Amino acid sequence: MNASQTLSRWFAAGALAVLLAGCAGKAPEPEITPAENAVTPRPLEVMPLKGYAPEQQLALALVSHYLGAPLYRMSNPLPMSRDYRLTGTLRSPNGQQVIVMLRHPQQPRWALVTLTAAPGAVMNAFDVLRNGQPGHALVLKNMRICLVEGADQPPVWGGTGWAFSKTGPGRFECSGQTNGSLYQPYSGMPGMMGVYAEAGDTVLYGERWPLLREIAAGLVAVFPNLEVPRIR
Repeated sequence: MNASQTLSRWFAAGALAVLLAGCAGKAPEPEITPAENAVTPRPLEVMPLKGYAPEQQLALALVSHYLGAPLYRMSNPLPMSRDYRLTGTLRSPNGQQVIVMLRHPQQPRWALVTLTAAPGAVMNAFDVLRNGQPGHALVLKNMRICLVEGADQPPVWGGTGWAFSKTGPGRFECSGQTNGSLYQPYSGMPGMMGVYAEAGDTVLYGERWPLLREIAAGLVAVFPNLEVPRIR
């Protein structure tokens, strides 16, 4: 082997050693796994409702939400949207309870959207990532929403609360129950809201933010004392 060949092999071996050293010293790139579930507070700018009868606008928006949003297990929204027509609104003397009445045009049957906002009612909004699917939620504290279908007459105010029919009160589906939920058993809701929701809170989850924003505007219009904290 001549001197030229020896020198070439020496340079080749040195280059390979430098390359191997560089590979050994370089840390592998970390794998970034996208979050499958996440809940993030979002600012809630409530725009005033246009038109008249905010109670009735709110009732229709709620029925539409419960009918079209995923994860619910409810039977009342479909007949309420299909078989009934708005007829009027009842308010409790203290302003904390509102009932929007709907009547079947051909049968002596009523449907009701009942809303209760106790003192200290608070509403917050959130962006939700559930199984990688984006959505949104409103969390209402000290508030309850019920959809009632098939009552034989509207309720009357009894001095301390509403007195519903004893012969045919209808079928109630209510939010904010501590011993049950309007959500499907394996939906993960409302539990995946974590620290942002407690037992008894009303959680409205959906993928259509404009509809949830309309509901938020209606709630503020109907209950002026409803608190909406600002996110800074």
